[in-house]
Amino acid sequence: MKRFIYIFFFLIFSFSTVYSAEEAYCSKSEECREARWIELKQSIFGDKEIKNGDGVIELSTPKRAPDGAFVPINFKTSELKNDNISKVHLVIDMNPSPYSGSFTFNNNINKIDLSTRIRLDAYSDVRVIAETKKGDYFMAANFVKASGGCAAPPLGDMDAMIANAGKMKVKLKNNEGDDIVNAKIMIQHPQFNGLQAHPVTTQMIEAFYIEKINVTYNDEVLMSLESDISISQDPTFRFKFPTNKGGKLKITASDTDGKNYTFSKEYAYKDKQLIEVASK
Repeated sequence: MKRFIYIFFFLIFSFSTVYSAEEAYCSKSEECREARWIELKQSIFGDKEIKNGDGVIELSTPKRAPDGAFVPINFKTSELKNDNISKVHLVIDMNPSPYSGSFTFNNNINKIDLSTRIRLDAYSDVRVIAETKKGDYFMAANFVKASGGCAAPPLGDMDAMIANAGKMKVKLKNNEGDDIVNAKIMIQHPQFNGLQAHPVTTQMIEAFYIEKINVTYNDEVLMSLESDISISQDPTFRFKFPTNKGGKLKITASDTDGKNYTFSKEYAYKDKQLIEVASK
């Protein structure tokens, strides 16, 4: 999606009292939320038909989240006949930048299962739209009650956050008795979104967040993400992928400051288990 779409919504909605009124009204009015979605759909997807995602994509969220800065979400897809899901789009209707990112997956992952955490600025419909290789679109959506997540102050020491930005931890574990690997990727990053005030000086913190993540195994892309300001501080992703051989896992990430981060680890495959190879 083109960058000007993000900037447009950021400028129009973030600093508008009209938007604040719309937030309050849409939190109570399904009609308002539907009108909002019609506008967003046209701006992001144009005239593409977006079908009901029942049987194709499922979204799990809390109905009410206690912390709008860390709202857990999970989406799962079903295996399709004669087609593959190539991308999943994330849209948060009432966030300052509603188009929140796109996830791309390896074609060998027939059933996508991914969890992460997002920010919610106000009560909002959260949507995941599955895009297939043939150009079809299927949507699942939930209305989530949470707010204040975009303006919530960062957690922790500011200097330490910046100094440790880009450090990664990875956990891989096979399902018992099959070749499906459960992956958990944790990236330290403050994810400043430009809407937060410094907890001491009260000055606005300049935006500084991860824009791209790429995960490969034996040089094949497992999952990639292009994101905006709505992924929570210290991004964490859980997903599954099939493999029956050892190899090299590599993660690359880049942020809005142009900094690039890399993590790599070798694994052996024995007795249907991936085993981390000790560094020499």
